[in-house]
Amino acid sequence: MRKLPTFLVLAAFLPATLAHAADDPAARKLLDAVMNKNAAGFQAGQSKTALTLRLASGKEKTWLTLARVVRKDGKMKSRITFLQPAEDAGVELLMLEQGKNQPAQQFLWLPKTRRLRRIGGSQRNSAFMDTDFSFGDLDSHGMQGGESRKLGSEAVGGVPCARVEVTTPDPDEAYSKVELWIDEKLSVPRQMTFYGKDGKLQKTLIVDVVDTADGGATLKKFHMQNHVRGSTTTVETREMDTKVALPDAAFSPEALGQ
Repeated sequence: MRKLPTFLVLAAFLPATLAHAADDPAARKLLDAVMNKNAAGFQAGQSKTALTLRLASGKEKTWLTLARVVRKDGKMKSRITFLQPAEDAGVELLMLEQGKNQPAQQFLWLPKTRRLRRIGGSQRNSAFMDTDFSFGDLDSHGMQGGESRKLGSEAVGGVPCARVEVTTPDPDEAYSKVELWIDEKLSVPRQMTFYGKDGKLQKTLIVDVVDTADGGATLKKFHMQNHVRGSTTTVETREMDTKVALPDAAFSPEALGQ
């Protein structure tokens, strides 16, 4: 079975982050390698994934989600459905890539109110289901028009990495810059840091497990540390299927809740 190069819930995240953010040729080469690694051979797939939020108090909450993704005409469509716990079952997020320098369309379905919300503007900076990922983190449109430069080399967890900085000039975005530590051998990020408009570190994304079976490089487990509220959200893929048939009709706002 062909493996997806990245975690399905964030399948739109890395391509959108890296696709057009480069001035420094060396940085551009590294970022393009990550993007190409993510896109290679991928057309459709789904996964069951656990998200666990741990608050500063030690209290935890875990969600189980079904993420479905298709790529058509070079654009990613992603649909995330919450399966557990019962209080959040049926909540769905649809993300539709729109093309160069355009934010993905995002639609949130809330089954309790049977309400469909379109996420836009400042709502993109709000927390997704109270996790440490914002709606904007799942798209990262703000970095598409940014500038990048290579800062040198630095190991992460004993793995040699190239360190790349991407600035985000869009005033509507939550971050002023993002730094990535890229595993040059596998062309995957091992760590990312996110800085607010005040220049202070807000979040750190750390990759815990990279599955290299079958010659692939799947980000199987990673976690986001929120330095502002002292919480952490861990994301772990439990099941993955790239053979499933996913009709295009399933990726429309009207299909949410069905």
